[in-house]
Amino acid sequence: MFDALFKANGKKVKYMGMVDIKRYFKICLGSYYNPKAEYIVLWYGKIYYHRRRKTVQVYLLNSTTNKQVVIGVSIKSILKLPIGSIWVNGICNEKYDFETLYTTLDAYNDKQQERPNLTYTNHFGISVNKTEYILEPDNYPVDDIKTDSNTNLVVQTGNTKIVIPSVLFFVAHYGVSKEINKALISWHKQEVEESLNINDNCGDLITIPDRCVIADAVFLFHLKTDAHTKRMVWSLNSRMLRNDRQYHPLKVEPYHKQEIQLKIAGLKVDEQTILCTEILGMSMPKGNAIEYRIDKPSFAAYADGAAPPTSKIRPLYNTIESDEIVLEAERDANNIITAVVRHRIERIGVIRELVKGTNTTLDDVIGNCNSDIIRVPQNEPDAFADGVDGNANGDIGRLQVLAEIGAVHSVKNNFDRLLRYAQELKVTLGYAPVVIDCVNLAHDHIFIGEKVRGMRSNKYNSDVEVVFVMRLITNLGVFYLFDCKKKGSQTSGIVIKVMDEDVFINEAIRKVLGQLFRNNGRLSDTSSISKFGTIRYFKHTNGESANWVKKAIDNCLKNK
Repeated sequence: MFDALFKANGKKVKYMGMVDIKRYFKICLGSYYNPKAEYIVLWYGKIYYHRRRKTVQVYLLNSTTNKQVVIGVSIKSILKLPIGSIWVNGICNEKYDFETLYTTLDAYNDKQQERPNLTYTNHFGISVNKTEYILEPDNYPVDDIKTDSNTNLVVQTGNTKIVIPSVLFFVAHYGVSKEINKALISWHKQEVEESLNINDNCGDLITIPDRCVIADAVFLFHLKTDAHTKRMVWSLNSRMLRNDRQYHPLKVEPYHKQEIQLKIAGLKVDEQTILCTEILGMSMPKGNAIEYRIDKPSFAAYADGAAPPTSKIRPLYNTIESDEIVLEAERDANNIITAVVRHRIERIGVIRELVKGTNTTLDDVIGNCNSDIIRVPQNEPDAFADGVDGNANGDIGRLQVLAEIGAVHSVKNNFDRLLRYAQELKVTLGYAPVVIDCVNLAHDHIFIGEKVRGMRSNKYNSDVEVVFVMRLITNLGVFYLFDCKKKGSQTSGIVIKVMDEDVFINEAIRKVLGQLFRNNGRLSDTSSISKFGTIRYFKHTNGESANWVKKAIDNCLKNK
């Protein structure tokens, strides 16, 4: 059934899921897990507690046995598991490429207290009341779908209804970093307000929490200042924290009242129904500039009594059905508007540095761009476009155009530079596709995404204060980079091209860290580590054009 439905709607294409979910399969399926089989994502179920963490049920089809299985996945990983993605040995390299569609959620009507073209559907309620299904179970026969208690969104577009799974909408709409999603479904209101700096007595100034990104300022500003947002968000939070339930059904409503434009991948289930399998783009609310500052930036130091610097950010929204790129006129340094992207703010950073590193001017980028360009005069523009499908498809032009309007702040330390250099490889021929994960062994899931988080040790009396570890999955192999922050003189970094990643994680990574802390940033016994892969050192060469990560990988690939 699903095989025929998926093939009728799209073909298999290359796709990097950018996360390894093998451990979820092993935990949930045990001996029934077949790492060689293809598992295809079908549906997102209820949220429940697992090992003191909120976890999402994900329904998959084992294409070998044609039977469905259910695994529990972290809320942070859901965006990387679109419906139709295919997982083998915990890794996704393919997915079904469904039709790209555009739709709009009408603005909220205060008088009617609703969005005219938006309704909701709950399969459990339909089953109990014996009313009509919008997503007919016979046409999309996921196990347990008749009793699924999540309340999904339904967008009416002409004679067609688009069903958007509530979990997908939640992770795409409520903030940019997934730390916000986790907080809202895991912690009580007072804890959330404290962790997100909502009640910091700083007026409209937004203090970006340590684990969030600058683009979160938009959601946090609304949560801090807007009564409608507060009502939507705290109602959701209250429902998810009810103690009398083992499973927590999710209902998500848009957090602001403005019109919302959506770009989605759609699976045609029948003549009247389309299932949203992936949210590819989403507009953000328009508004005046938002003043923000960074809370506890990684390894940044300020003078005693000095407050972190503040900047301003303007919420952007996408004119997603247009092929036009809207450019803001150049402004004074004190009036820079920061670009916001829907999920992955770090990609803006990559492109900005790429433009700078290649000495490409804005006019050069415009000249090489295939799209029409509109220059907006210096007065406040009516719309911005972030070139969302250009980034998704690997067309760099659109994001290069936005790169010079101040998307990210300057790099302040070697660890940040390493991450930035690694991000540059995403658009470097021969290395891409590239998946980056920083490593922190203090977390249950040691791979924490593209965040600079160093590790410390109280076990050894060492001049090494912090060790930063980063994993790169590239077209040329899997590499682990280690770099140290040390008192006094600077150490060289270390790169290891690993032969067997599972073995390296289980047997070697802690050995490497121990040697670095004990031996002041150097490996004391390379022979005990070299059996896990090729080891090379790299220097922190001066100059913005020197990519330490690229040079380290290149050295690893050279013959001894």
